[in-house]
Amino acid sequence: MAPTEGIPEVAAAAEIKKDAVAEQPKLDLPHLSEGEAAKVVKQVKHYFTDANLNHDNYMVKSLKEEDGWIKVTQLARFNRIRQLLGVPTDAPQQKKRGKQPRFVPVPEEFIQLLGKTIKEGLAGEETLEVKEDGSAIRRTVEFTPSGDWYERTVHFKGLDYGRENPDLIDELTDFFSAKGKVMLVRLRRNPKTKAFKGNVLVEFDTKEAAEEVSKLTDLEYKSKKLEPAMLSAYHDEKQAADEYIQPELQKPGAEYQSFEDYCKAHGREVPAIQGERKQKREEPKEVEVEIESLVKFSGVEGEVGFPQLKELFNTVGPVRFIDYERGSPEGIVRFRQPIAKEVVEKNAEGIMMDGLTLKLAEVDEEAHKAFVERAKTAVENSSARGGNDRKRRGNFSGGRGGKRGRH
Repeated sequence: MAPTEGIPEVAAAAEIKKDAVAEQPKLDLPHLSEGEAAKVVKQVKHYFTDANLNHDNYMVKSLKEEDGWIKVTQLARFNRIRQLLGVPTDAPQQKKRGKQPRFVPVPEEFIQLLGKTIKEGLAGEETLEVKEDGSAIRRTVEFTPSGDWYERTVHFKGLDYGRENPDLIDELTDFFSAKGKVMLVRLRRNPKTKAFKGNVLVEFDTKEAAEEVSKLTDLEYKSKKLEPAMLSAYHDEKQAADEYIQPELQKPGAEYQSFEDYCKAHGREVPAIQGERKQKREEPKEVEVEIESLVKFSGVEGEVGFPQLKELFNTVGPVRFIDYERGSPEGIVRFRQPIAKEVVEKNAEGIMMDGLTLKLAEVDEEAHKAFVERAKTAVENSSARGGNDRKRRGNFSGGRGGKRGRH
């Protein structure tokens, strides 16, 4: 079983406004059947496997902190875990067109159930250990990255573009397991829209097993004929055709051009600006940012996104921008007024979010200068695209940002 992208929730802060987070929907009392508990434990174990960690930068980074311990509250933020627990990621009434979904916090009783399920399910497990109170998990052996997965991976084409369901990876794992022992299934996605491309990467336990499957000519999944090829062969075919090699196809340890450099080397425009009118554009306006409007925050854990942070900080003052990259422990919020000193003083003990305490501080001159430079770059990029960034949600990394979609 493989994980899906984790989206954390926002918990109420001190003196938080009533409408700042989604109202907690009525959920059934937490209970997991034996089969459901087994799925949760299998999913959690998967996060810590070598096969997953070879591709999961977020988990690898997290394992380097807190002496390797991953908190249960952290795991509870992942979409797949929320799904298995029966907790929605956002309030249904917020899914109307034009409204930003409000993320639903995971209730404490569900987190306790997750901890209890993990502790019981991993009892006697040699590769993982659980804290006595069931609050965190870690590997018993340090993870060492390996590129061996590459020669054991088969690329499959043939599924429908954009069509997937929450259980697709599980279903594909079961399907391919009839052909050999499956270590990992990854869905390939459009790098811009994140839509499923209809192509799948399947890692088997041995090179020989992968090669046997790659030779099959009659593979069908739900009436869809699949076209298998060893990943190395598929990679070489694209390289011979002088096509761009996307990150998930790249050989471990090899060097590749960035997509931007590839386009420049081939005399092409980067797709983000293709088709725009050839016209003289106005020079971007000078960016002015008052240092008194900037507040640094730290202490973030998990894959917190821009919507959650904006929603949280809007409870202490009107937000203009949030400079934050998903997975980072810190960032900078820019308020619409010069209220940094006031915000920091009023929240001297920090501001609460999902059980975490985010520490706040005024920025120094160096951080202010760096922020202004990033703001200038954002304005210039927007100008280069003819102003098409106006609907973006304000942070420099492009709304949700981040590179850790997890499959």
